[in-house]
Amino acid sequence: MGEKQLETLSSELIVGETIKAEVYRGYRGFYAQEPDEVCCVNDLIVNAGRTYIARRISVGDAVQSAMAHIAVGTGTATPVVGDTALAGEYKRKATAINSAVTNNVWSAISTFGGAADVITSLQMTEAGVFNHASSGQGTMMQRVTFAAVTLADSDIFRIELQTNIGSNTI
Repeated sequence: MGEKQLETLSSELIVGETIKAEVYRGYRGFYAQEPDEVCCVNDLIVNAGRTYIARRISVGDAVQSAMAHIAVGTGTATPVVGDTALAGEYKRKATAINSAVTNNVWSAISTFGGAADVITSLQMTEAGVFNHASSGQGTMMQRVTFAAVTLADSDIFRIELQTNIGSNTI
Protein backbone atom coordinates (compact mmCIF):
# COMPACT_ATOMS: atom_id res chain seq x y z
CA MET A 1 0.00 0.00 0.00
CA GLY A 2 1.12 3.52 -0.65
CA GLU A 3 1.75 6.00 2.14
CA LYS A 4 -1.41 7.96 1.33
CA GLN A 5 -3.56 4.81 1.54
CA LEU A 6 -2.11 3.95 4.97
CA GLU A 7 -2.80 7.47 6.21
CA THR A 8 -6.40 7.19 5.06
CA LEU A 9 -6.90 3.82 6.72
CA SER A 10 -5.28 4.85 9.99
CA SER A 11 -7.39 8.00 10.19
CA GLU A 12 -10.58 5.99 9.65
CA LEU A 13 -10.17 3.55 12.56
CA ILE A 14 -9.67 5.30 15.87
CA VAL A 15 -10.30 4.66 19.54
CA GLY A 16 -11.59 7.83 21.17
CA GLU A 17 -12.30 8.20 24.84
CA THR A 18 -14.12 10.98 26.65
CA ILE A 19 -15.40 11.38 30.16
CA LYS A 20 -18.24 13.62 31.24
CA ALA A 21 -18.42 14.48 34.92
CA GLU A 22 -21.50 16.20 36.29
CA VAL A 23 -21.99 17.62 39.77
CA TYR A 24 -25.47 18.15 41.16
CA ARG A 25 -25.42 20.41 44.21
CA GLY A 26 -28.20 19.69 46.71
CA TYR A 27 -27.86 22.90 48.71
CA ARG A 28 -31.19 24.28 47.44
CA GLY A 29 -33.13 21.44 49.05
CA PHE A 30 -33.61 19.79 45.66
CA TYR A 31 -31.61 18.80 42.59
CA ALA A 32 -32.04 20.70 39.35
CA GLN A 33 -32.67 18.76 36.15
CA GLU A 34 -29.42 20.09 34.74
CA PRO A 35 -26.11 19.69 36.61
CA ASP A 36 -24.58 22.63 38.43
CA GLU A 37 -21.13 21.81 37.03
CA VAL A 38 -20.06 19.86 33.95
CA CYS A 39 -16.58 18.78 32.95
CA CYS A 40 -15.83 17.01 29.64
CA VAL A 41 -12.27 15.81 29.01
CA ASN A 42 -10.46 13.23 26.93
CA ASP A 43 -9.08 10.28 28.84
CA LEU A 44 -6.49 7.64 28.04
CA ILE A 45 -6.78 3.91 27.40
CA VAL A 46 -3.66 2.63 29.14
CA ASN A 47 -1.51 -0.28 27.93
CA ALA A 48 -3.23 -2.77 30.26
CA GLY A 49 -6.59 -1.65 28.84
CA ARG A 50 -5.37 -2.06 25.26
CA THR A 51 -4.14 -5.58 26.09
CA TYR A 52 -7.49 -6.33 27.74
CA ILE A 53 -9.36 -5.25 24.58
CA ALA A 54 -7.06 -7.29 22.33
CA ARG A 55 -7.51 -10.41 24.49
CA ARG A 56 -11.29 -10.00 24.47
CA ILE A 57 -11.21 -9.85 20.69
CA SER A 58 -8.90 -12.84 20.25
CA VAL A 59 -10.05 -15.17 23.02
CA GLY A 60 -13.60 -14.00 23.78
CA ASP A 61 -15.54 -13.31 26.93
CA ALA A 62 -13.76 -15.97 29.00
CA VAL A 63 -10.66 -13.75 29.31
CA GLN A 64 -11.57 -11.60 32.31
CA SER A 65 -14.52 -9.99 33.98
CA ALA A 66 -16.22 -6.96 32.43
CA MET A 67 -14.97 -3.42 32.88
CA ALA A 68 -17.82 -2.65 35.25
CA HIS A 69 -16.36 -0.44 37.98
CA ILE A 70 -15.40 3.23 38.09
CA ALA A 71 -13.05 4.57 40.74
CA VAL A 72 -12.35 8.15 41.80
CA GLY A 73 -9.26 9.48 43.49
CA THR A 74 -7.07 12.39 44.39
CA GLY A 75 -4.11 11.90 42.03
CA THR A 76 -3.09 14.79 39.80
CA ALA A 77 -0.29 13.30 37.69
CA THR A 78 -1.02 13.37 33.97
CA PRO A 79 -2.20 9.94 32.77
CA VAL A 80 0.36 7.92 30.81
CA VAL A 81 -0.05 4.65 28.91
CA GLY A 82 1.99 2.76 31.52
CA ASP A 83 -0.43 3.53 34.38
CA THR A 84 -1.93 0.46 36.05
CA ALA A 85 -3.80 2.15 38.91
CA LEU A 86 -5.10 5.53 39.98
CA ALA A 87 -2.46 7.60 41.74
CA GLY A 88 -4.70 8.19 44.77
CA GLU A 89 -7.73 5.89 44.53
CA TYR A 90 -10.30 6.69 47.20
CA LYS A 91 -13.60 5.03 46.22
CA ARG A 92 -14.67 2.41 43.64
CA LYS A 93 -18.24 1.57 42.64
CA ALA A 94 -19.99 -0.71 40.19
CA THR A 95 -21.26 1.00 37.08
CA ALA A 96 -24.98 1.70 36.98
CA ILE A 97 -24.88 1.47 33.20
CA ASN A 98 -22.32 -0.57 31.32
CA SER A 99 -23.35 -1.14 27.74
CA ALA A 100 -22.54 -0.85 24.10
CA VAL A 101 -24.71 1.69 22.33
CA THR A 102 -25.13 2.64 18.72
CA ASN A 103 -22.29 3.88 16.54
CA ASN A 104 -19.57 1.71 18.14
CA VAL A 105 -19.72 3.52 21.49
CA TRP A 106 -19.31 1.75 24.85
CA SER A 107 -20.69 3.66 27.82
CA ALA A 108 -20.11 3.25 31.58
CA ILE A 109 -21.77 5.40 34.23
CA SER A 110 -21.33 5.59 38.02
CA THR A 111 -22.81 8.02 40.52
CA PHE A 112 -21.12 8.97 43.77
CA GLY A 113 -22.94 10.73 46.62
CA GLY A 114 -21.17 13.05 49.05
CA ALA A 115 -22.28 11.69 52.44
CA ALA A 116 -23.58 8.38 51.05
CA ASP A 117 -20.13 7.40 49.74
CA VAL A 118 -18.13 9.24 52.43
CA ILE A 119 -16.37 11.49 49.90
CA THR A 120 -17.20 14.93 51.28
CA SER A 121 -14.48 17.57 51.59
CA LEU A 122 -12.26 15.46 49.30
CA GLN A 123 -10.78 17.01 46.17
CA MET A 124 -11.46 14.36 43.53
CA THR A 125 -9.19 14.88 40.53
CA GLU A 126 -9.01 11.52 38.76
CA ALA A 127 -11.13 8.58 37.66
CA GLY A 128 -10.56 5.20 36.07
CA VAL A 129 -12.41 2.15 34.79
CA PHE A 130 -11.62 -1.30 36.23
CA ASN A 131 -12.76 -4.91 35.93
CA HIS A 132 -12.69 -5.58 39.69
CA ALA A 133 -14.77 -4.30 42.62
CA SER A 134 -11.92 -3.93 45.14
CA SER A 135 -9.48 -1.05 45.34
CA GLY A 136 -6.03 -1.96 44.11
CA GLN A 137 -7.32 -5.04 42.27
CA GLY A 138 -8.05 -5.92 38.64
CA THR A 139 -7.09 -4.34 35.37
CA MET A 140 -7.43 -0.61 34.74
CA MET A 141 -8.62 0.17 31.22
CA GLN A 142 -8.78 3.96 31.29
CA ARG A 143 -7.57 6.85 33.42
CA VAL A 144 -8.44 10.54 33.36
CA THR A 145 -7.60 13.61 35.43
CA PHE A 146 -9.79 16.70 35.72
CA ALA A 147 -10.21 19.93 37.69
CA ALA A 148 -10.85 19.26 41.38
CA VAL A 149 -14.41 18.47 42.41
CA THR A 150 -15.30 18.70 46.11
CA LEU A 151 -18.66 17.42 47.28
CA ALA A 152 -20.82 18.52 50.19
CA ASP A 153 -23.00 16.00 52.06
CA SER A 154 -25.97 16.26 49.71
CA ASP A 155 -24.03 16.61 46.42
CA ILE A 156 -23.99 14.00 43.66
CA PHE A 157 -21.09 13.32 41.28
CA ARG A 158 -22.07 11.45 38.11
CA ILE A 159 -19.31 10.14 35.84
CA GLU A 160 -20.06 8.97 32.31
CA LEU A 161 -17.30 7.41 30.29
CA GLN A 162 -17.76 6.89 26.56
CA THR A 163 -15.34 5.01 24.35
CA ASN A 164 -15.77 5.16 20.58
CA ILE A 165 -14.24 2.08 19.00
CA GLY A 166 -13.54 3.07 15.42
CA SER A 167 -15.04 5.52 13.04
CA ASN A 168 -18.69 5.59 12.07
CA THR A 169 -17.76 6.23 8.44
CA ILE A 170 -16.27 2.83 7.62
